[in-house]
Amino acid sequence: MRRPRIGLTMDLDEVSGEYQLPRSYAEAVLAAGGLPIPIPYAGEPAAGAYLALCQGLVITGGAFDIPPERYGEARRGACGPQKALRTSFEWALCDAALAGRIPILGICGGMQLMNVVRGGALYQDLGEDLGNRAHEHTRAAHDWSAARVPAPRDVACHAVAVVPETLLARLVRADSLDVNSSHHQAVREAGVGVLVSARAPDGVVEALELPDLPFALGVQWHPERLCGRDARQLAIWQGLVLAAGDVHA
Repeated sequence: MRRPRIGLTMDLDEVSGEYQLPRSYAEAVLAAGGLPIPIPYAGEPAAGAYLALCQGLVITGGAFDIPPERYGEARRGACGPQKALRTSFEWALCDAALAGRIPILGICGGMQLMNVVRGGALYQDLGEDLGNRAHEHTRAAHDWSAARVPAPRDVACHAVAVVPETLLARLVRADSLDVNSSHHQAVREAGVGVLVSARAPDGVVEALELPDLPFALGVQWHPERLCGRDARQLAIWQGLVLAAGDVHA
């Protein structure tokens, strides 16, 4: 049986000059029945050529922020480091995948990119904009309002409420999901045609999707780090691979 080819965007360590991709992404695709295809970023014209090799696409997360100018704002001091070349390349990939109705999954910053590509906006920093630091790789000691302590990246640290009858709800078959958390930005305004499909207890957007497409889902957490412990997290990857199987490339 052929495995659908799933493209995974890579990061570049500009000091060492090495491309990087956490193994958990490739392992999640393999566990879901797909074949991971690492995609090193290049100029925007290469995006279409890369996409032609794949039947599905994952925009991975990373320790950088989308330039606020991309959503019509001036950069403020709390905004984190940027990788303009990676953002431009992933923007082109994402735009082409959405236009071509290629199944796409956005992870953490990848979800934020999907939203901005569709004309949405972000909080540049949850701490500065909302006084909320609860999503920065921490977990509550007792409950959501409690003092927060560091959490391993492969351990869930808070729940999200899943909107019924959404793609996410159909995949995880639950109205609540425990997730990890490692972000200081979040969706502020949903883009055109973007449906919010999960929120954290404090109202922060945790998942979004594009109902007009066969499979276009973004999640703010990292399901690739949880799918070995939680079959519902693996179901997200299986949904992507299943949708990719319907694409002839």
